[in-house]
Amino acid sequence: MRLLETAKFKKQRKKLRSALEKQALKKAIIDIMENPLAGKKLKGELSPYRSLRFSAGALSQRLIYQIESDSIILVSFGPRQGIYKS
Repeated sequence: MRLLETAKFKKQRKKLRSALEKQALKKAIIDIMENPLAGKKLKGELSPYRSLRFSAGALSQRLIYQIESDSIILVSFGPRQGIYKS
């Protein structure tokens, strides 16, 4: 499977400063690559997306992604508060 990033995701990823956060995000992406259905399927207008929980130290985060035929599209990540808003 190919791994693609939205512009929003790329911008968020570049803002990461902590090595712990970078490592946690990398592990979450590897988990998705190994099992694309690992994340919870979202409902309503967000139904094309899936959400995978991961932790960066004591901070709980969500990774939002979409599966399309032969690609995984990384959409966004961050804490639950506000992550599901555009």
